[in-house]
Formats: sequence, structure tokens, C-alpha cells
Amino acid sequence: MTNDVVFMPGSKQIQLSPLQAAAKDFGWVVNVSRDVCEIAAAQASRKTVAVLFCCDTLGRGYSWIETIRLFRRALPEARLLPCHGFSEPIDWPELCDAGAFHALWLPLRENEVRQSLGFVWEAEERFARSLGRLSGIAAGSSSLGTIQRLPSGRESSLRMSSTTHAAG
Repeated sequence: MTNDVVFMPGSKQIQLSPLQAAAKDFGWVVNVSRDVCEIAAAQASRKTVAVLFCCDTLGRGYSWIETIRLFRRALPEARLLPCHGFSEPIDWPELCDAGAFHALWLPLRENEVRQSLGFVWEAEERFARSLGRLSGIAAGSSSLGTIQRLPSGRESSLRMSSTTHAAG
């Protein structure tokens, strides 16, 4: 499975060479797309590690928050990087809460793109290491805890119970 970075430009004319050069350093391929459904469908054969996009990527009627939430639903594992102009007002805490991973200024500069993709790479590495630790814990444990819901009226609470296997 190949890893890629997808750029969805919207109406802006973007020079892709800084993105392509930086992505190559991580062994990633850059794809340009205008269709989030096409990207989601391709996840069977490739993993999209990051999506770079502009505010009007999905059309002029979408806000940053709506765009990020739609991407988050369609591509839950991809790191989302909104690309905006230097003087374009954005509310970073709000974008972050919606699911943005990092942001880039336009026009793209290779050193800034490389730094952002480095953050993506590190996040991917940490995630892979945590999966390795979890599988090691699961494989080495004969008695795992299970999460059960409490009786109705306390739906949002969880409790831990351990299951033990009787010898026999």
C-alpha cells in the first residue's frame, strides 16, 4: 500500500513543486483531486496520510469548519492541513477543534511544507508504534479487561470489568 498526500486546490492556482519536493523526501506521492469521494474510495489501495486544501475546495458555500468536518467524516485517518493566505482570517483553535492537524500559508514554501509533512510523518510513526504496543499487550494477556456500559440513565459512563477464564 502506498502513502500519498492529496492536494485539493479549489479555485486557487497553486504551484505544486514545493509540495512534491517535500513529499518525495518522505517517500510519499502527491495527487491532486477535486473529489473527496474519489479519495475515500481509493483508500483500499493507498493510504492518504494528509490532505491539503483551500477554503473553497468544496465550493464557495462551505466554511473552513464545514470543509474540515466533511473531510474528517470521509477520511478519518488523514491529517488535514488547511492552506490559507497570510492575511486571510482564520480561527485556529476552532479549526483545530473541528479536526485540522496543521495549517500552511499560501503560497506554499518548500521548507514550511517539509516541516508540516514532518509533523504528519511523526504522528504516523507514533500511531504505528502505539498499535504495536497494543497488539503486544493483547497477545501477552490471557485476561483482558472489557468495557461495558452502565445501566440506562448513565449511558455516557463506562466501567471496566475483567473477564477471567476458568481452567477446565
